[in-house]
Amino acid sequence: MNTSVGILLVIGAILVVLVLVVYLLGLPVTGRSFAGQSWQKNMRSMVSAQRGVSGDELSPNGTKSGISVAATTGLVPEAEKITEGKLTLRKKLKFAHWNHIPPFVFSLAQILISLISFLVVRRYLDAALQIASLLVGPMFMNWLLMQRVNARFNKFDADYPQFLLSLVGLLKTGLNPVQGLEAASEGLDVDSSVRMEVQLMLERLRLGVPEERSIGSFGEDINHPEIELFVQALILSRRLGGNLSDTLDRLAKQVRKRQYFRKSAMAAVGLQKGSILFILCILGGLEGYLYFIWPDCIIMTWTHPTGRMVGQAGLCGILIGLYWVRQVAKIRV
Repeated sequence: MNTSVGILLVIGAILVVLVLVVYLLGLPVTGRSFAGQSWQKNMRSMVSAQRGVSGDELSPNGTKSGISVAATTGLVPEAEKITEGKLTLRKKLKFAHWNHIPPFVFSLAQILISLISFLVVRRYLDAALQIASLLVGPMFMNWLLMQRVNARFNKFDADYPQFLLSLVGLLKTGLNPVQGLEAASEGLDVDSSVRMEVQLMLERLRLGVPEERSIGSFGEDINHPEIELFVQALILSRRLGGNLSDTLDRLAKQVRKRQYFRKSAMAAVGLQKGSILFILCILGGLEGYLYFIWPDCIIMTWTHPTGRMVGQAGLCGILIGLYWVRQVAKIRV
């Protein structure tokens, strides 16, 4: 029995490592070669850029899925895009820049990690913690995914207010929006996420992609609430005219205020989380101290049936408390 469990653990660990390495690195998993996929993707991107339609939206007859050619060429008004507020797994993968990972592979990794943790816990602990171990896979993978999403958000948010203020100042000097965007982005660091997004948008315009489509793609894979406001203000300004600098000035003030409140809330919540972790460290230190001073107290607790049940119930309570604190202290951006 122990040999079979060990074999399952080794096989599961190998599968998890292979799946994560293949899909996190974006390696090809189909029968076609990577060079063939890259060539087809480049050709599709060039044709799509000339037509002003993304390659994934084109049907075999050259029309956009569900929309005629007249709509794509501007003869018929294009339907407005409706933004859904629900953050699905596919959107999270997009915001994390893990587009190459299909949702089913992400779910498979969750299942494999839960299976490995269950097999490990099953050898040492009882039913309550065995059931809790099945949640390790989803919680760990979701935590890893949200860490990536929040990291990209923080990188963009660090330069976004400065970029807006610079753009407002350049627009007031008489530059048009396109010149102002380019000049404002050049004042940021080379590895700035905002600068990369602006350069990508300007590159779409140079390739002939329609202006509204190019602007609408700005920051589409970053989970930031103020990006949509900037995009709509820029599109309406290009379409209807008006004083764009005043609108962006108010938007920059709003972004700075939300950034200040968000950091203040995170600092306050971080202080409370730190206090809880400090208390848990004290409890762990006391357990270790008792083990060295009075070993029978700890050993009998985990060997006696009643003590074992009480100890595992306490562990379950601590895990539930940590999860509850995390949910209560979760701050929405």
